[in-house]
Amino acid sequence: MKVNMKRIFLGVLIIGLTVFLSGIVVAGSEVSILGMINEDGQLVDNDGMAYDIAENDEGNEVMEMVGQKVTVKGTVMEADGTKMITITSFKIMEE
Repeated sequence: MKVNMKRIFLGVLIIGLTVFLSGIVVAGSEVSILGMINEDGQLVDNDGMAYDIAENDEGNEVMEMVGQKVTVKGTVMEADGTKMITITSFKIMEE
């Protein structure tokens, strides 16, 4: 009886961890992305991929630059199909 309870508990624990971790991707290394800030405060790259911008000093500045082309450096995380970039530096591009 104790062995069955341990197996059931272990099975439930494994299923729970799998469900919890399935929507989370570990942050990668620093990337550089060229794109434009849209009206929703997202960075949209040249391929049309939209990135939500994490709130930090640099990110808040970039979100205000609607319609401007920028190059940003930072780390990208993805959860539930949404990409978010934490910006560490940026440069406004001349048109």
